[in-house]
Amino acid sequence: MIDIYKHLKSATTGDERAEEKHDMEVFMKSQELAEKYGIIRESGSFVPTDMSLADSVFEAAVELLTSVGIYCIDTKKSIKIDEEDIRRSVNSSKVLEIGRFKEKVIVPFRYTMDSEPPVIIGGPMGGTVSEENFLEVHLSSAMEPIVQGVYAGALEKMGGKGIRGKTPFEMLAALKEARQERLATKLAGREGLALMGPGTPTISPAYMLVSSEELYSTADVQEVYQLDELKTDYETFYKSIFHLEHGNHFLSGQCPVFGGTGIGTPEGLAIVDVAETIQSKIVTGASIHLSGAVHVNTHSSSTEEIMWASNLSSMAISRNMHHYTGRYYWNLAGCCTDMMFYETAAQAIGDTVSGRDMLVGPVGARGAGADHSTGLESRFMGEIAHLATGLTLEEANEAVSKIYTKYENFLQYPPEGKPFSECYKVRSEYEMKPTEEYLKLYRDIFTEIENYCNIE
Repeated sequence: MIDIYKHLKSATTGDERAEEKHDMEVFMKSQELAEKYGIIRESGSFVPTDMSLADSVFEAAVELLTSVGIYCIDTKKSIKIDEEDIRRSVNSSKVLEIGRFKEKVIVPFRYTMDSEPPVIIGGPMGGTVSEENFLEVHLSSAMEPIVQGVYAGALEKMGGKGIRGKTPFEMLAALKEARQERLATKLAGREGLALMGPGTPTISPAYMLVSSEELYSTADVQEVYQLDELKTDYETFYKSIFHLEHGNHFLSGQCPVFGGTGIGTPEGLAIVDVAETIQSKIVTGASIHLSGAVHVNTHSSSTEEIMWASNLSSMAISRNMHHYTGRYYWNLAGCCTDMMFYETAAQAIGDTVSGRDMLVGPVGARGAGADHSTGLESRFMGEIAHLATGLTLEEANEAVSKIYTKYENFLQYPPEGKPFSECYKVRSEYEMKPTEEYLKLYRDIFTEIENYCNIE
């Protein structure tokens, strides 16, 4: 609590500035630092192979944080970050153990080309889920043995009506969501499976309401979403203080936007991504940081610029600090399409070899289309990650390059795919499975990826 008090106090006493000025400073400084440290993306690169580049990104991120600070939108002031605070905290670590009973999992601290696979978290991860299919969508992930936790989606409606944001209705929606998520783990015969979220609410009282042994326990990972491009707000502090006091695991999530107001190049994105990870550890005290950078034109995480920057930032973190990291998968295509599988494969290979500790998702249609999340997609993500543990950086880059050619021409007009109800045959909560069409597509694409990775 001492550190969070220090940063909260700084949010009220720091230098006052306009948000637009902060954005411009992040933009200009990250570009300047990329040039200063010689951080350059080679054309056609998806998985960086020069590890010294990762070390340079980390040093640039430290300098960015100490130069620009963290902007608090509620006070319109900047939180000053001292380099000594960063150096003091980067190598301190606490083991993250999630789930209960037979579903208990120790999240590994992974390194570049680590032989141990990342933890696989299925589910819609904040993507829109219909009220009618909410239980079954989450159950489909909980049923997959390779899945080690479920990240909640956001309820589209409650009682057939839209949920009014910033009102007590959010509290009722959060309760309904959490109860159905926990029920899904029980129906799957996996009581104790870790939950992550909740995904529906936006106000801190609703998040805190579901913090209980029955719903989101101390063995689960609760969501504290930070603002993007090195920003924060009082909501972040409310939730962080609550979880720290109650001994809860919680994640800090951020989705920096490449091509937005604060990030203009892949090199700048890599630097900001690492800086936000450091922010997660020293400002909020989060247990793990989840990054889900997206491209401003596609709002997806599967473009070549995003993957290169994310993989480089993952390498920088795994080599230079002890803090758990995971990644959100915001895919463009909908479920039951070859592009959805290709997008997932390209990202999972890069994340696995670059040292990411946890993979989350995937969700299709950028999370905006209802019910574009299934357990089969999460199974595929996990199996590709396990496959990639035997690859070198060079082999991974070659495989991702081949996969990317399969969908790069569809980034502007991705296939819509099918929602959950058309991907799964559901007779009851105890009898549900993917359609034959869906299973055949999954098997065909997986075999193709094995060939790209030269796995016999």
